[in-house]
Amino acid sequence: AIGASTGGLHAITQLIQALPPRLRAPILVTQHLPTTFLPLFAHQIEAACGRRVRVAESGSLLRPDEILLAPGDAHIDLEQHGSRVKVKLSNEPSDSGCTPSVDVMLAAVARIYGRSGVGVVLSGMGRDGLGGGRRLATAGGRILAQNRESSAVWGMPGAIAGAGIACCIESPAALAREIGEWAAAAR
Repeated sequence: AIGASTGGLHAITQLIQALPPRLRAPILVTQHLPTTFLPLFAHQIEAACGRRVRVAESGSLLRPDEILLAPGDAHIDLEQHGSRVKVKLSNEPSDSGCTPSVDVMLAAVARIYGRSGVGVVLSGMGRDGLGGGRRLATAGGRILAQNRESSAVWGMPGAIAGAGIACCIESPAALAREIGEWAAAAR
């Protein structure tokens, strides 16, 4: 699960391009972006990385190597149905006040995936992602943060780093390599 705001468009693309071609895990993205720009953003990511990218809808099934983007007017929450995990869009107020909220997405990943969940917080203003990141870390999942040097704005990843919950603080490409190593070891 990847979250970003200001400066995140470039960072998300760098991270996803550097991931292994077959990660064998679904990829969720919450980028603070108006709804009208999301289809273009989805197309840009798909063209840059060759993975299927869709704007999430309630009921969207999480599939390995497919990217689901949070719509600009709702949070990605998740619900489990047997062995399947589906998106449940939420409009509930978030702790950060942001819509869509990285906190809500990371908290959902913590609840559904626990120790096997991975959250990445990239460039952005504010602290969105910190509350959900804490929940994921408490559940035994991994939290990664973009480093100051490669961030346009180090607010969101800086909050993760400052809280001491990041297991890795690096550039987007280095974070992708770390994720790839974990995924390979998990197989």
